[in-house]
Amino acid sequence: MTKASDRSKKMRAMFGGVDPAELAKEPAPAQVGQSASKRVSAGAIKSMRNTFSNVEKENEELRHLLESGDVARELDPKRLEPSFVADRMVVEVDADFEALKQSIEANGQQVPILVRPHPSYDGHYQIAFGHRRWRACQELGRPVHGIIKQLTDEELLIAQGQENHERKNLSFIETALFAYRLSSDFPQTIISKALGKDATTVSKLLRLMGQLPAEFVRMIGPAPRIGRPRWEELASHFIDGSLPEGVHGPVHELMERPSYKAANSDDRFMMVFDLVGQLVRQISSTPSEAEVTKTTTATSPAGKLWIGNKKVLMKDKGTTLSFQVDTRKQPELAAFLKERLPALLEEFEEIAEKEDAQ
Repeated sequence: MTKASDRSKKMRAMFGGVDPAELAKEPAPAQVGQSASKRVSAGAIKSMRNTFSNVEKENEELRHLLESGDVARELDPKRLEPSFVADRMVVEVDADFEALKQSIEANGQQVPILVRPHPSYDGHYQIAFGHRRWRACQELGRPVHGIIKQLTDEELLIAQGQENHERKNLSFIETALFAYRLSSDFPQTIISKALGKDATTVSKLLRLMGQLPAEFVRMIGPAPRIGRPRWEELASHFIDGSLPEGVHGPVHELMERPSYKAANSDDRFMMVFDLVGQLVRQISSTPSEAEVTKTTTATSPAGKLWIGNKKVLMKDKGTTLSFQVDTRKQPELAAFLKERLPALLEEFEEIAEKEDAQ
């Protein structure tokens, strides 16, 4: 007799005097003047019904595992290796991981991890999902409960990504970084399945990571409370994978400070975000003479010319003259020019009036 059926029979014995049909009924709302004993009785029946339902569901899952052969086994943490593509960033300050470790120490590992036989080493296994549980058990010096399955590389990645998607415990930037790591070896169709996201979303994630250096992201961390808009705004300040001159140095210095390293990743992001925004605004509001006059030497047949180290694109078609600024990459510069344009026009009109008077 299986453990699952034993547990089911025990629960049926506990509730032997209760008709399952009665448990399935919703208790009627308490009427005014109804005795407290009847209200307690209704609550007790509802609690018994929920308990019985949960046990039946758990037994059904256990029976399914027994039939498919997917039973959790005790595995030596030393014989386990992480997935060949990391989905999480390990940070120095991780309160959630410490809470998980304390829970496993007090109550045991409640949810097994999923592994496959290691493709290169006999007797070893590679983790599809459950890396944090593995790390916790490893630090506690106890075996890991894991389910062993034969998985291809693609099946492992899909299981790894979908488990994180369903549990909703990967931050936005961890998801973007995971997609970026996959993109070097797998097509977007596989990445979409692994992340549980459509092709358009995957393209946006990859485009973002094309602007942000991966090492820069790792030095900030997962930042679980920071979403897509702020990451995209920060990325807009990068040019060819680097921060502008005069911004990179101070940001690097900030990241080396003990106070920065001791902060959680959300606070780290805001430190960097605020500093970059402040420095970019200063540079935009006080452009140096070299920046204003520096241009590229090459022009196109259409009369295109970059001004200010490719910050402003000037188009001279002979009959019209236009200037373009990429508001995604240069939002502060665009705002600065919009604010200063009326004053420039007034200055031009004053000069023209003086010339006419002469």
